[in-house]
Amino acid sequence: MRIKWYGHAAFLIETQGVRIILDPYRSPDSGGYEPVAEPADVVVVSHENDRYHSHLGQIVPPFHVIRALELPPEGEAFGGITFQAVPVFESPERLPGDEVTIILFRAEGLHVAFLGDLGHLLTDAELEPIRGADVVLIPAGGKPTLDLDDVPALLDAIGPKVVVPMHYKTPKINLNIRPIEEFLERLPDDPVVRVDGSEFSIDRDTLPDRRTVYRLEHAR
Repeated sequence: MRIKWYGHAAFLIETQGVRIILDPYRSPDSGGYEPVAEPADVVVVSHENDRYHSHLGQIVPPFHVIRALELPPEGEAFGGITFQAVPVFESPERLPGDEVTIILFRAEGLHVAFLGDLGHLLTDAELEPIRGADVVLIPAGGKPTLDLDDVPALLDAIGPKVVVPMHYKTPKINLNIRPIEEFLERLPDDPVVRVDGSEFSIDRDTLPDRRTVYRLEHAR
């Protein structure tokens, strides 16, 4: 499985011959990130936010679209991969209008959880399908998404081996969010792999023995 971070919350995951793009932003309206401008087989969006999370107009067509807010409980299959969603909220108050999702899928023997714009700790019922995920893509810029002080407890509850930060402050995003260093300060005992570039490959045989943060450079 190859994981590539474009910037903000946008990723390309290549697995089982399928190109999956998650939560594409709109350039330049989101700041300085360049357009994704690559092909996909399927684009999966965690919620509807055309500027930061669900813009389809800069991805090379054709591609299938999965809108996680519309998924049934059993999910939707594409290319032999079943995508499921856990309904959550961007705000800790769980206010109407703040509905977002966590996206889950399994491929190559790996369980991947994309936390999207999650803004609160999870109940036992919300945790159940996520617990034991091997790879977690997590917002790392603090409010309005997950409070940085809640990060350790959430990761402890999920139990991943690979943690990939996203949705944090860089010179190329126009949101008032926190830099990656403040996220890493909350995880002082976790090893950090500083990837020289925007992507890395992982499989069951190369999963680390303990929870490890993979820090990527944005590709765009």
